[in-house]
Amino acid sequence: MTPVDAIVLDIDGGAMLDACLASLRAQTQAPARVIVFDNGSATPTRAHGAEVIRSETNLGFTGGVNAAFARVTAPYVALVNNDVVLDDGWLATLVAAMDADPKLAAAQTIIRGDAQTIDGAGIDISDGTFRQLGHGLPLGTNLPEAWGVSATAALYRVAALGDRVFDERFFAYYEDVELSARLREGGWNLRVIAEAKATHRGSQSSSRVDAKYLRTRNRYRVARMHRGTGSIAALLWEDVKRGGSLRGVIAGLFG
Repeated sequence: MTPVDAIVLDIDGGAMLDACLASLRAQTQAPARVIVFDNGSATPTRAHGAEVIRSETNLGFTGGVNAAFARVTAPYVALVNNDVVLDDGWLATLVAAMDADPKLAAAQTIIRGDAQTIDGAGIDISDGTFRQLGHGLPLGTNLPEAWGVSATAALYRVAALGDRVFDERFFAYYEDVELSARLREGGWNLRVIAEAKATHRGSQSSSRVDAKYLRTRNRYRVARMHRGTGSIAALLWEDVKRGGSLRGVIAGLFG
């Protein structure tokens, strides 16, 4: 099977990172390399069996992943959040799908929130907003086909990405929506495999950034960059209902 390099971004993950890396080591198809990017941890990251790259400051999810991606040499790259634990067949399942379809640029499995519920089954844009398909629904729920792939835990074809994975202007949040739009516009396929093979504990590092501002701003940025991906009117209405960041709306629409 085709070799894979894996990237895990970390900020003071501790035992959570250890569990993530243990699940990578336990894969039935082991990654060729595991690159841990220490994105400004207060205590420098130690990662047994992995190559650690350290930044003294937080470069954001986008900047950290791109910096680690510069070290990737395998044809495929896996992105795995440090708060994710993978089932042992996760990587082999995704590699088999990628090997079978030379136009497949990105793939993920269904990701659990816990033993009974779905955290995400891909990106849904059907109502003009951006959300995790199936979030909070029971495992086994019959879901429609996803539009895009979430970077929570996913496999990417390096040849489809070029010299970077993410647009660093996003810093964090919705960068995977922008990437999905970019790949689709480039004629690539994206796929969610309807098997639950990973568990996500939830965003554990969001308190270090102004998440509300970034989430709001970046949604409008995606819609402006990729016509037909999202609806400005639907996003505005969602922000009215949920109390989005006014500063983020202004920055997203005009910045």
